[in-house]
This record gives sequence, structure tokens and C-alpha cells, in this order.
Amino acid sequence: MFAPRPICPKFGTQRKMKDPVNPYLDQLRLLVFLALAGIFLASCTTVPAPSPAVTHVVLMWLKHPERAGDRAQLIRASHNLRMIPGVQRVEAGGPLPPLGPGVDRSFDLGVVITFRDRAALQRYKKDPRHLEAMRRYLRPLVRRYEVYNLDGR
Repeated sequence: MFAPRPICPKFGTQRKMKDPVNPYLDQLRLLVFLALAGIFLASCTTVPAPSPAVTHVVLMWLKHPERAGDRAQLIRASHNLRMIPGVQRVEAGGPLPPLGPGVDRSFDLGVVITFRDRAALQRYKKDPRHLEAMRRYLRPLVRRYEVYNLDGR
């Protein structure tokens, strides 16, 4: 009564049957195709390796090391540098007692800034917030400072 109607009268209603030996053969073929396509596409694109993080160390000798307020201002100003893009971390503090003879701890304050990469360090050097911090805090309060940049490799 409700026999399926032929899609095309010439061919009738016959359908392609799945392979009775391996019903998952079509899925396997698709998986192999996707894997090969992924390998091919991966070899076509070259993504540059990210440059390692850079650690920026600033050691400061204050004009008036006895003034706790100067030290606090510099620490606060250094922590505000976190807002600059590419800065991952900022730490500031004074020296610990020496670990042994010959260890120089003559500086009054150290600031360690970790950057995402070298490009972030280069942008930081030109950033108006960094330049303003140097003009407003570093130059008036610091007698001398040394900067060391460490490559994260």
C-alpha cells in the first residue's frame, strides 16, 4: 500500500548498502583523510617561535636612603608600571643581608619587571607612563641606578 516511490524510474529505489564486513570503513577513511589534511596544512604554515620572557632588573641607590617615604614612593610607582602592555610582573624590595663575603648589597632598592618578550621591553622603554615615572620619581629620588636585562632562554 505504501511502497516507496522510485526516485528515478530508470533505477528504482535501490540504495547503496554498507560493507557488511566492516561497517566502520567509511569512518576510518574520513579519519585518515582528516589526519593527512592536518599534516599537510601544518607543514604549510610557519609560526615563529615566541621569544622568551625578558627580566628587567633595576638596582637603585637613593639620594636619601634614610627616607622611608622616598622608598615607598618608588615602590608604588614601580607597581603602577604593571598597567603597561607586555608587563607580566613587577616586584620591588630592598636588599637582604649578604649571603656571604664578597656579595655586594650596597644598593637601596631593587625593582624586577618581567616582560612577555623583547618586543614588550622595547615598547616599555618608549611608553609615556614609564617615561613619566622616570621623570617624576627616579630622577628626583635616585642618586644612581643600574639596569640589567636577562634573556629567559
